[in-house]
Formats: sequence, structure tokens, C-alpha cells
Amino acid sequence: MAKNQFVEILIALWQAGRRRLTGELFSIPLYRTLFVRTPATGPLTTKLPRLIKSDVGQGRKLAQGSFFLAGTTVHCQDAKDIWSKPVPSRRFAARLHDFSWIHDLLSLETLQAHILAGAHIDHWIRVYGGWNPFSWTPGLVARRCLNWLGAGHTIMGEGEQADNRRSCLIRQISYLHALGDIAADTRDRLEIAMAIYATGLLVPGAEQYEEHGLKRLGKQLGEQILPDGGHISRNPELATSTLCDLVSLKLLLEKSVKPVPENLERTLARLAPMVRFMCAADGHLAAFNGGGEGHALTTAQVLRDLAIPQSTFNYAPHSGYQKVKTDACVLIMDTGRVPPERFSQSAHAGALALELSTPGGRLVVNCGWSEDQPDPWHLAVRTSAAHSTLIINDTSSAKIRAHGLRAALLGPRLHQRGLANPSRRKIEPGEGTLLEASHGGYLQRYGLIHQRQVRISENGERLEGEDRVFRPRDAPKVNIPAQLDCVLRFHLHPKVRASLAHDRSQALLVLPDGTGWRFLCQNTEVELQPSVYLAAGAPPQRTLQLVVSHVLDPKAGAIDTQNQINWVWERVQNEP
Repeated sequence: MAKNQFVEILIALWQAGRRRLTGELFSIPLYRTLFVRTPATGPLTTKLPRLIKSDVGQGRKLAQGSFFLAGTTVHCQDAKDIWSKPVPSRRFAARLHDFSWIHDLLSLETLQAHILAGAHIDHWIRVYGGWNPFSWTPGLVARRCLNWLGAGHTIMGEGEQADNRRSCLIRQISYLHALGDIAADTRDRLEIAMAIYATGLLVPGAEQYEEHGLKRLGKQLGEQILPDGGHISRNPELATSTLCDLVSLKLLLEKSVKPVPENLERTLARLAPMVRFMCAADGHLAAFNGGGEGHALTTAQVLRDLAIPQSTFNYAPHSGYQKVKTDACVLIMDTGRVPPERFSQSAHAGALALELSTPGGRLVVNCGWSEDQPDPWHLAVRTSAAHSTLIINDTSSAKIRAHGLRAALLGPRLHQRGLANPSRRKIEPGEGTLLEASHGGYLQRYGLIHQRQVRISENGERLEGEDRVFRPRDAPKVNIPAQLDCVLRFHLHPKVRASLAHDRSQALLVLPDGTGWRFLCQNTEVELQPSVYLAAGAPPQRTLQLVVSHVLDPKAGAIDTQNQINWVWERVQNEP
């Protein structure tokens, strides 16, 4: 074990111990009375704006006692029942305890729904309000507080019950304040800062948290938002959710007639163009590095309301993505390395993966991920095989450390050795755009480099691709067999209809609007195999993938052609 990793584990152990000790102390009423200064608060007069649209259909099911969370449904008889019965998974429990579902229930806008929402919070306070090692993990506390603040006066207005809920809210915020910046997860640290800041802005009497929360928020934004506007995790959906959260804070500040901090405005000015950059032709997000499609309507509305000028950049150098946009198609390709390990707990091994979308619908996708999906799928969709790229010997281009003490303490991090991922872009007049990128994720294990070239015609109706695997001159000496297998995969969107030619030389794809595309692969048979699509939310959707198998010569150099797969995507022109 490397020295720096040993130090990280020691720090993680210390932080876990500190979180546990702080939580145990907070569970003692005498300790809170003597050492925790919680302010007296007044009723909320407004709420934290929520940009993600609520689901009235889910709200009706919740009113009937049906909770659909993390891909699983649990039925309960009343508000008390759900907080006392076992739940099917840890992720279900996390979604239950963060109260993100409460907005769907409140969207019914009935007195009964408001009473039921308050009853759920009251029962949670009775069972877990003192402290609990699971429900009081820092990230869960932050998300729960943000969701309670998003309900506003409905549950934290006037009356004895509302006073008790505000008291519990402040106790949780005091707990986050006492912990300091020791949350393990990237997203958690950002949401903790937002929760503390929003509490200071919204809750009368809790203004002391405003300055502290703003300071922490500025620190986290500086650490997590890259110069090109991407999130350091390289997850487009996380960047989008951060954008929505910051816009909520901005709207709250404007409503309170308070100045918007300069660093928040600067971050919004970087984030918004990057979120727009990562949108496919249908307005949904491309599914890379742990993200899914997101809420397209919400994303589009936020981008319009911010009134930030349209960005014309087509390469995000810090985030590591290339984009080509034409009238006929939009191509986005992952040309970056995995994120720094401490930010990679949800990152995917999708080196050189691409997504191809058209005005008629999405065509080529990655399997993606959504927090609504069942947990057993999570590890599988992080592997290279779940992406539209080339895979050598059924091995991912980066290692997922999902088991053991290190994973338990530091999270299931992604680790990629080898060279950096260089990429270049060339505009060819009269021809189109050429993208070229390579990665060294297979260098340490097999001594091989994977290089991908894609040439997109000016009108976007033809894409010529080349995937090449070669052994560089200075490759490390590794024991490898005389030949290796590789597989080129193109996962298709569930709405695409696919059929193979009789000789398996090509495939015909039909999009929802009837537009046809053809996939051809030179001198190699094409197969159709089952796949699954998780980026659109639960349940997982069955789909297909185009698969091209090839045998590699591990000794072939950069100028050799035996390790080269040439392929073409072209739009099928309607005959007059």
C-alpha cells in the first residue's frame, strides 16, 4: 500500500471516529444544553426555491402509503409504519431519510397531504431525532435539511409542532457545524455548505449560520468546479444539480433583497455553459461518469432564466470532453482521465466512450446511472463494458476498488494507471471535423494503447471511426498471451429499432421519428446483443447493443493495421 493511501486511511478512520463521537455527544440532552448553542427561531415566512419539478403521480402514491425509492416499492399503513419497519436496502433507507420525496407529496396541494407530510417529519423526529449512526451521516443530514427548508412554512410555520420541527432542524445544522469539513463524499461536502448557508438565510433567529455557510460554500465551489465549468467528478448530472442548487440560493437572495456573492455569480457563469455543452440533441444530459439524463425541462428552464449567452466552445479541456454539433447529429466523446481518486467514488471506466444523438432521438448511448435505480446494477454500469467504447480482454480501462477496508473507508474509488489521455481536434474544410484521442488504461496490464479517431462530415450525416490498439516503443514489459480478444460496443437507446443484414455486414437503425441510420464495419461481422439502459431512471430499460469482436496482436506497433477496426455510421437517405 502506498504511503499516501495509508495516510488517507488513517485520516478516514479519524474522521469516522470524530463523526461517531460527535453524534453520540449530540444524542445526550445534557451535552446539548451545556455545550451546543442553538438559537431560538421563528416561523419560516418563505422557503428554499425548488427547481426540479415534483411528480404529482408519485405524490398520490405516497398519500396512499406507497414509497417507490431506489428502484424498490414499500407499502405502509400510515406515517408511523414506514419509520418502524425494515426497508429493503441501504439506498432505499438513504432516499427515505433524506426526505426528497416530500415535495412530490406536497405537490398535491391539499390539507391532507400537508398534514401527512408533517406527520412523517414528526415520526422521524420521535424515532431518529436524537441521533442515529445511519440517518445522521453528514450527507443525509444536509439533504434532509435542504428538503425541509424547501417545504418552508407548510411544515415550519407556526404552532407547537412547527416549533419542534425547527428545533430539530437547528440541532442537525449545529451538528454539521460542529463536524467541520470532514464529510467523506464530494457531493456531501457541497450540500453541507448549502444547508448551513440556506438555514442562515431562511430561518429567523439562525442568521449566525449565514456567514459560516457562505465561507464553506465558497471553499467547496473553488475546489469542485473546474475552470471550464465542469464538476471535478466529471459527472454532468452532478454539475447540473449543483447549478440548480446555486440558482435556488440566488433566487432566495434576490427575494430577500440581499446581494448575490461574487463567487456564486462567477461559478454560475462557468457552470451554465458547461451544462449546456453536455446536453444531447434532445436536451437531456449525456450519460457519463455516474450521471444520467437528468431533468431536461428543468435544465432548459434554468439555462433560459439565467440569461447567460450561448457558448460556442466545443472542447472542455479540464473536464475532458469533446463535442461536435451539426444539423443532423450531436456527438459527445469522453477524452479525459478518471477524476482524482478522492472525487471518483461514482466515476465510470468509460475511456473514449461516445454518445451520438440526433433531432429524431438518441442513437448511441452509455448505460448510464440514476439514483432511482436498484443498487445491484451500480457496480456493473461503472465498468467499461457498459460504455460505447472498445474493451480489451473483457477488462475495464480503470480499476474499481469496490471491496475491502479501503473501499469501506474511502468509498468505491476508480483508479487508472498509465499515460494521460491526449486529444486533438481538427477542422477539415469541405470534409468536416476530426476528433482523435487515446488512453493508456491498458498500458500497465497489457502494454497497449487504445486510440480512437472519429471524422464527422460537415452536415453530420456520416461518421467514420477508427479504433486502433498498439504497443508503444517504450511500453512496460508485461507477460501477455500471444493474442488478446477485444470487443467494440455501441449501446443503443431503448427507443431505437435495430436489425441486422443477412450477411451481418451492417445494421439498420430506426429512430422514433422514422429516421434511418446504418452502421457498417469493414471486413468484420456485426452482432446484436442485449443491453440495459439506466440513465432515464427506474426501472432499468431493456435495449440492444452493436458488438464487433476482434483478435489483437499484442506486439503490433502504431503503424500496423491488424489491430485496427474501421466503422461507419451514416444516415439513410429517403428515396424519392
